[in-house]
Amino acid sequence: MTGLSCILLFAIAASASARLTNDCLACMCFVSSDGCQMPSPVCSQTGACGPWAITEPYWKDGGYQMGDFYNCVSEWDCNESTVRAYLYRYVGQHYPDATCEMYARTHVGGPFGASADYTLLYWYRVKDCLDFGLLTPPTVV
Repeated sequence: MTGLSCILLFAIAASASARLTNDCLACMCFVSSDGCQMPSPVCSQTGACGPWAITEPYWKDGGYQMGDFYNCVSEWDCNESTVRAYLYRYVGQHYPDATCEMYARTHVGGPFGASADYTLLYWYRVKDCLDFGLLTPPTVV
C-alpha cells in the first residue's frame, strides 16, 4: 500500500467515526418521526416533539435554542441545531472516535444511553436506514 493510500484510508476512517455525519443525523430523524417528517401536532402526548422527537429536558441540554421550547420544536433548523448541540455536549466533545451508533444511542437514551441495552433497537433501525439507503428528504410543511 502506498503512503498516499494509507493517508487516504486513515482520513476516511477518521471522518467516518469522529463526527456526526449528515447521513447519521438524517437516519435518526427518519427513525424518530417515521420518515423524517414534522409531526402534526408537533408534540406527542408523551412530550416528544419535532422530527427528532426531542423533549424539553433534551432541548435544555441542547442549549435552549431560540429561547423557547415550543417555538424551537416547531422549526426544522432549531430541531437540528438542538440535536447537534446535545450530541456534541454528550458525545462529540468527549469521544473523538465516536461512531454513528454512539450518537444514535445517546440521542434516544440520554447521556448514558450509548451503553444501555434499551437503546439497541433504535440503533438497529438507524443502521438499517444507513445500510439500505432509506434516507428521505425532510417534509417541510
